[in-house]
Amino acid sequence: MLASVIPIYNYLLDGLVEYCNESNNSSDIKAAVNAGIKKLEAYYEKTDDTTIYTIATGKLNIKLNYF
Repeated sequence: MLASVIPIYNYLLDGLVEYCNESNNSSDIKAAVNAGIKKLEAYYEKTDDTTIYTIATGKLNIKLNYF
């Protein structure tokens, strides 16, 4: 599960950015979406500070690909 965190963050961020860029949304909705983007980016940055994420995405993926 840990190895899927970054792709999920990327999927969510891409979707929110795309939704925010649509011209037919109100400014209130865009403000809420931007707040969501900032919150996700804050958590996304925290993955850089953990060694367990590196282990889970690196060594675990290599092991699973072997099998």
